[in-house]
Amino acid sequence: MTAAPLMVRMERVYAGFRRNPVFTDLSLDLRFGEHLALVGANGSGKSTLLSLLHGDLRPAQDLPERARPGKIYWYFAGVADSSPLTARAYARLVSPAQQRRLVRLGAPVTGLEIMLSGLDNALTLYGAAPDGRDARAAELAEAAGAADILSLRLTAMSRGKLRLCLILRALMGRPRLLLLDEPFDGLDAEARRAATRGLELAAGRCTLIASAHRNEDIPSFMREMLLVRNGRVTRRAAGAGAPVLPAGIFSQKRAAPPDLPEELHVPADGGTPLLRLEHVNVFIAGCKVLHDIRWTVFPGERWLLSGLNGSGKSTLLRLLNGDEQAALGSVTEWRGGKRPGLEELRRTVGYVSDRFQDLYAYDLSAEETVISGLRGSIGLYGEVLPAERERARFRLERMGVLHAADAPLSSLSTGNARRVMLARALAAAPSVLLLDEPCSGLDAEGRTLFFDNLRELARCGVTMICVSHHGDRTDLFTHELRLEKGRVQFAGPRSSQGKLAGAVRLGSSVTSTRSKA
Repeated sequence: MTAAPLMVRMERVYAGFRRNPVFTDLSLDLRFGEHLALVGANGSGKSTLLSLLHGDLRPAQDLPERARPGKIYWYFAGVADSSPLTARAYARLVSPAQQRRLVRLGAPVTGLEIMLSGLDNALTLYGAAPDGRDARAAELAEAAGAADILSLRLTAMSRGKLRLCLILRALMGRPRLLLLDEPFDGLDAEARRAATRGLELAAGRCTLIASAHRNEDIPSFMREMLLVRNGRVTRRAAGAGAPVLPAGIFSQKRAAPPDLPEELHVPADGGTPLLRLEHVNVFIAGCKVLHDIRWTVFPGERWLLSGLNGSGKSTLLRLLNGDEQAALGSVTEWRGGKRPGLEELRRTVGYVSDRFQDLYAYDLSAEETVISGLRGSIGLYGEVLPAERERARFRLERMGVLHAADAPLSSLSTGNARRVMLARALAAAPSVLLLDEPCSGLDAEGRTLFFDNLRELARCGVTMICVSHHGDRTDLFTHELRLEKGRVQFAGPRSSQGKLAGAVRLGSSVTSTRSKA
């Protein structure tokens, strides 16, 4: 059979950040009509490769002696073109970095405006969209079962809603090359099915490359893989049937992390609730997101927050972390009294979320970022003490990123940056952990290390409240709170099979009996 026409050619490309190379001799050909799964460990270079293909990142110019930057050619018009503007005209990228830039921009744009910006591949919409494009956006959103996303403002979007919106934005541009960096992170099962249907339709008219850390995140029509490891990219067949990640690609052969210190044990607090919410309402951008929330949490309980994208889970966690305010008339109690001030709260509560990571714009090293968690500060101020440095490195080692201690957080891959933010949340030995999709961007090794830490902290009595759409290690959680359109539907202990047991449903309010386990 005649090979499909060439789409992209990379010749001996040298690429990296701040003279820290990711690739030093990368050569790769991509052809029209190929659909490839991009796999590899955290920090292996998957996001770098996608940025090179999209024209956002160019071969490095600040090179060691005798090294050459290499070349990238795009053949969208049938001839070799080395301009990244050509790549951006014909290709579209969905990535955590793109999401981060949009969140930091903080513009009060709607989902429709985000989708329309995909026409010109710009960060935001400039001027009016051509006639008929509003209708096309509405058609795409309707097909994805997300018609509400069109009028929803960025500031009120859940993480999953924003990720789905960015996928629809990419499809608006009718790309010849669609590049997806962990596209299904944060999507609930319904949204994943809708996004998959959209990608299956797009596959008939464009080439797709999607990175993934889980088998279920590889679309079934991708029959070939690009494996990124040790600065090299190799092709592998995905095999017959459902694609399966190659065994062992995420193992880094690191020494076993040190044991937790004994002093981390959190003493029990009798029968006093750790947290009590009564008639809690929250508004964001004039939109009511949480409705009459009533919920009680006792020390040592481990709650799983469930519900569809946009149901209010992330808003609830931000409220508990002090990043959102409840409306007048709401009651929020901590340990039987008023919620502590932000400084005290953030010294005793560990918090991880995509939005928090996106907005953490301080140019600190990984070690300094973890030390800021010890102090409960955003950013780092004052001299670093030896004991703080030792504790930060302990946590980085337990998350498998001690090798990146001195590297700027901004230079790390999304997955390794998430490991650092998890280390930051765990560093101060918090009595409460608020975890919003904590495994976002983590490879299999990272997830194993994280849950090893979490199990040990659970034995120490740490209270946990976690949002997850993947069902990772759900046996760890003792209770479940289910939200639907900002209202509590169920709450109560979970059985050993991971199902709700003993929950009492009272319309929009729920009374939960405390587990005797």
